[in-house]
Amino acid sequence: MIKYSQLKHAGRFQQIIRALIRNGFGFFVQKIGLFNEIPGLQRMRVKEKQPHKSTEERIRILLEELGPSFVKLGQIASTRNDIFPPALIQELEKLQDHVTEFPLDEAQKVFETEMGEPLSTYFASFREQPLASASIGQVYRAETHDGNAVAVKIQRPGIQRKIEIDLDILHELAGLAERHIHGLQRYHLPTLVKEFSKMIRRELDYTIEGRNTEKIYQQTAEDPNVYIPAIDWRSTTQRVLTMELIAGKNINQLDLSSISSERRRHISEIIANTLCRQIFIDGFYHADPHPGNIFIMKDDAVAFLDFGMVGRLNSDLRASLAKLVMGILRKNTDEIMYAVGKIGNMPPGINRPALKKEIEEFQDLYFSTALQEIQFGKVINDLLSLIGDFDIEIPHDITLVAKSLVTAESLISTLDPDISIIEVVEPLGPEILRQHYSVKRMKRNLHSYALEYMDIIGDLPDTIKKMTATMEKGKLHHDVEIPEMQLLGIRVSQAANQLSLSILLLAVSFILGALILGITLGAPDPSGLLQLPVLEIGFILFFLLFAWAMISILWKRKKQ
Repeated sequence: MIKYSQLKHAGRFQQIIRALIRNGFGFFVQKIGLFNEIPGLQRMRVKEKQPHKSTEERIRILLEELGPSFVKLGQIASTRNDIFPPALIQELEKLQDHVTEFPLDEAQKVFETEMGEPLSTYFASFREQPLASASIGQVYRAETHDGNAVAVKIQRPGIQRKIEIDLDILHELAGLAERHIHGLQRYHLPTLVKEFSKMIRRELDYTIEGRNTEKIYQQTAEDPNVYIPAIDWRSTTQRVLTMELIAGKNINQLDLSSISSERRRHISEIIANTLCRQIFIDGFYHADPHPGNIFIMKDDAVAFLDFGMVGRLNSDLRASLAKLVMGILRKNTDEIMYAVGKIGNMPPGINRPALKKEIEEFQDLYFSTALQEIQFGKVINDLLSLIGDFDIEIPHDITLVAKSLVTAESLISTLDPDISIIEVVEPLGPEILRQHYSVKRMKRNLHSYALEYMDIIGDLPDTIKKMTATMEKGKLHHDVEIPEMQLLGIRVSQAANQLSLSILLLAVSFILGALILGITLGAPDPSGLLQLPVLEIGFILFFLLFAWAMISILWKRKKQ
C-alpha cells in the first residue's frame, strides 16, 4: 500500500484528499488506502457536506473547489458519453471557473519575461482593465504603434506550475483508483487523465493556439461570410498571444429581438455550415463553439475565436463518421453497425445480435418524427453512450465531435429554432465519400500498399533460407501419431487456398488500379493503345482467374 510520505507534492495532495472528504467522498479515500495515511483525517467526519445534493452535483462542486486543472478535467470528461452516465455528463456541463482577476503589474511581468522588453515597446496604448478573465489567462485591449487594435492574452502567473502539480496528482489518484476500486477499470481513468493532460498542455502553449487559428483561416479563406482574426507573431510566445481585435458582439451580447428572423436564419446557416465543413470535410475544427467564442460583425459575417481546443479527424475517421451519419439518416441498422465497427474497437466477445437489437430500438425511439425536428448532436451523443454500454472503445476524436455538435446546436437554436444541423450534414455525405474514394487518395493508398508488399516479397527469399537451414539441422526423426493431424492438414490447406485467392485478387486489383490511374492521370497516348477497352479486358481476365481459382479450391476439397 502506498505511504503518504512517498507521495509527490504532499501538501497539495492533502488539500485534495480533504476536499474529497468534505464533499462526502471519504469512502473513495478509504478505498484507495490513504485514509489512515494522512494525519488528521481520522478526526474529520466522513459524511456529505451537502446531504441533499446528488452524487453528480457534489462531483461538480468538488471539481470547482479544486480549481482550474480539475475544472478542465471535468469539462473534458463531459465529452465522454461513451464512458460516463448521462446524469454525470449533464452536471459536468455546468462546470464554471471561479477565478479572480490578477493585477496589471503581474501581467506586465509575464509579458516582459516572455518578450524581454516592456509593453511600451510593442503597444502605443494598453488598457488596464481586462476584457475577460479565465482560469488560464486574461485578455487585454491594446493598440499597436501602427494603429491596429489588438487583443492581448497573457497567461496567469504560476499557472503552469500549479497545473503540472495537479496533473501528477491526478495520475497518481487514477492509478490508485483503478487498482483498488472494483468496477472502475471500464472507465480507463489513467488513459482519460493522460488524454486530458495532453489537451491542457496544448492549451497552455499559446503558440499552438496561434497555429490552430491560422490553419482554420486557411480552411475558410474563400468564404466571405466567415472571419478569422489575424495573429501578430511579433508579440506572441508560449505565454502571450496577440491577435486582431474583432469589432462585433458575441452571441451572448446580441439583442435577438432587434434582429429580423431572416438575418437570424442567415447567421445560423453560416455557423452550421462552417462547423460541419470543418468537422466532416476538413477534419480540423473548433471544438468549443460556445456563444462567447462566436462574434457577429457589422456585415453579418461570423467571426470565430479561441482555438485553444480543436478537434482532429483523419480521412479514415471522417469517412467512417460519414458512413455512420448516412446510416442514421437512412435508418439502416447494418450501415450503422458497420460504421461502429470501423470507428470503435470492439471487444472479442461482443454480443452482436444484442447490439443490433439495441440500435434498432434506438432508431425507433428517435426517428418516429421528421428528421428536421431531431437534435442531431444529441442523437450522436446518445448513440455513443449506447455503444459504450457494450464496452466498445470509441476514440476521443469522435466523442469530441458529438460534444461540439451539441454545443453548436444549442447555440444555433437560440438564433433560429427552426434550423436543423441535419439539413446541413445530409448534403455533405456524398462529398465526404467522394473525398475518401478520390483518385488522389486511391493512388496514395496503392503506393503505400505496393511498398509494403514489396518489402514482404523482398524478405521472402531470406525467410525461406532461414526456414530451410532450421529444418536441415534436425538430425533425428520421430514418428509421432497425432489423431488430429489430418484435420490440421485440411485446415492448413484451406488457409493456403484462401491465402492464394487473396494474393490473386490483390494482384489483379493492383493491375486494374494502375490501369485506371494511368488512363485517368496519364498524358494523351498518341499510339492509341489506351483507347482499347482496357477495363473490359481487365474485368474479363479477373473473372477467368477468379473462376479458375475457385474450381481449383473446390477440386482439392473434394479430394480431401
